[in-house]
Amino acid sequence: MAKPTKAMHEGKQVDAEEMEYKVVTQPEVVLQVEDGTYLKIHIVLSKIVKVNNIYNQEGEPVYQVKWGTAVTASVPVALMKPPEAAKGSN
Repeated sequence: MAKPTKAMHEGKQVDAEEMEYKVVTQPEVVLQVEDGTYLKIHIVLSKIVKVNNIYNQEGEPVYQVKWGTAVTASVPVALMKPPEAAKGSN
């Protein structure tokens, strides 16, 4: 159930509703770096807010999404160092 809240929109504080949501699919972006490393990037959602009585040019309600990322790496063995040798190196 939506919970009343406030949000910033175009420099003004406006009424909004924090929306409940469920993750339907959990896509990830997989990148291959030129050194052979694969990076998996996942989006981590924390909040979805629907701004009250404000619509975009297509007539759709405006939503704000707060999110972060989680990144995991699959590194080729040839690029790895023993944990002790890796400390403090850049």
